[in-house]
Amino acid sequence: MSSPRLDDTAERVRLGNAGDVLPAARRAPLAFSTLDLPPAEQFAAWHESSAGTVDTAPLRDAAAGFPARREVWRFGPLALATMQAPAARLSRSLAQSRRNGLDHWMISVARRGERRIRSGDTCLMLSAGAVSVGSLDDVFVSDRSDIDWLCLFVPREVLPELGAALHASRDAPLDSAMGRLLAAYILQLAAEMPALGAAELPRVVESTRAMIAASIAPGAGTMAAARAPLEQVLISRIKALIRQHLRSAMLGPDRLAKLAGVSRSQLYRLFEPQGGVAHYIQTERLRAAARALGDAADTREIASIAEDVGFFDHSSFSRIFRREFGCSPREFRIAALAGQAFAPSRGAAEMRPRDHAELLRRL
Repeated sequence: MSSPRLDDTAERVRLGNAGDVLPAARRAPLAFSTLDLPPAEQFAAWHESSAGTVDTAPLRDAAAGFPARREVWRFGPLALATMQAPAARLSRSLAQSRRNGLDHWMISVARRGERRIRSGDTCLMLSAGAVSVGSLDDVFVSDRSDIDWLCLFVPREVLPELGAALHASRDAPLDSAMGRLLAAYILQLAAEMPALGAAELPRVVESTRAMIAASIAPGAGTMAAARAPLEQVLISRIKALIRQHLRSAMLGPDRLAKLAGVSRSQLYRLFEPQGGVAHYIQTERLRAAARALGDAADTREIASIAEDVGFFDHSSFSRIFRREFGCSPREFRIAALAGQAFAPSRGAAEMRPRDHAELLRRL
């Protein structure tokens, strides 16, 4: 059988050694995929790629194919794995644990799919979005449906003070507000990982440590340390709500605070560095309008585009658009469809960011 050959998963998550297979400076994932193999060969290749950590048995006919993909990102002493795979049974034996000596904590969440994990007398049922804590020194059997799964691998020496709390968390999902925030943080981390530069990794490691600590052992000290990453998760969630409700005439600070479950004062504080929440909503609406105006496939009238992104007064829309982009919506559409950059007007120049930091805040 011909198949891609990569070091096994045990080597993928073996962290902190001189022979690391994924140096932090490389900034590329260690990836394995069966998608380019003939269906009849896919499961055997996948089983071989993960045999150093778990045994895998398909829950459907493997001869029909086992399309699966895994990426592992190294950042500092941590690793984040993402995996999309068909339904299967995973098991880790005592012999495997003794053979490879891995005992990292595993903090995982599924974007899609369900899991049932049996370890000793404990049986966990985990739906999508539920965070669980496990360890590679556990003996377990896990049945999963078709799944899109993320897992943080954390060496024990990274969080020695949380060993007892992590051990106690293995018997139940982290079904709490902090557990759900940790799930959101892991999902955001996976989305941002490809864009992270080497210089950012130490801060990301510390943010991740703080989030785990605040979720596993909440207290005044751990919550204070996790404040910055928690706020970033909250801001990302609020920005997603803004994008979802752009066309609503009711979208404003009051409505947004209710949707996000935060106070008005907290909402204002979170968006103060970006010119305020009302300014951010207006900017997002203008960006959405500009994308539509520059899309050759979008033949709607300008007034219809404006209404679709929350501008219901055409003259106000034109005035605000000109102030932001230095031209009317019609002029912008003509120039964009012709592949031309429109020269900003004097009014637009006055709206330019004052410095690099302000530019980044407007992104």
